[in-house]
Amino acid sequence: MEKTLDEIEINARENHVPVMLGEGMEFLLSYIRSHPEIMKVLECGTAVGWSAMKIAGVRENITVDTLEIDPVMYRQACENIQAASLSDRVFVHLCDAGLYTTNQYYDLFFIDAAKSQYRMYLDFMPNSIIGSVFVFDNLNFHGIVEHPELSKNRSTLQMTRKIRKFREAIQNDERFETAWHPEAGDGIMIAKRIR
Repeated sequence: MEKTLDEIEINARENHVPVMLGEGMEFLLSYIRSHPEIMKVLECGTAVGWSAMKIAGVRENITVDTLEIDPVMYRQACENIQAASLSDRVFVHLCDAGLYTTNQYYDLFFIDAAKSQYRMYLDFMPNSIIGSVFVFDNLNFHGIVEHPELSKNRSTLQMTRKIRKFREAIQNDERFETAWHPEAGDGIMIAKRIR
């Protein structure tokens, strides 16, 4: 499986598919390894299925529901997951994450989708329990959140302002105990539900 995952990662990066930075992925996998209670994961933003397969590879008792809005990416992810013999534990859903509904509960929510809509993903709270963890990636957005002068693109600046507001809001949300890891990949926030 590792060779397949390496090939998928290289191909994704060469074709500018938005996959998690390697250091960020290692941070996430290390977190999951150190928390054996994490068995059910919901991922928002499948892309080609690389991160979902990496997560499922941590332990054989982990299952991943992953949501992808792009039909081309969805098909590619399904093919990759089937080729890796993980179709029995990684389930790809073609849908807008904001419209996904389920009665299932998850131990970990991995959010790596539309950055400007991160607050919306807290709508999954009914699918969480005390102790469930929300992991948000790309909260540095290539350093632009801290240093807006790095971008002259108006839409990027608007998005990074939303990311900054989200970071502040989640850290002040009394429902969560948060840990901010700016050094992990492109900035990762871990928010553990405590109430």
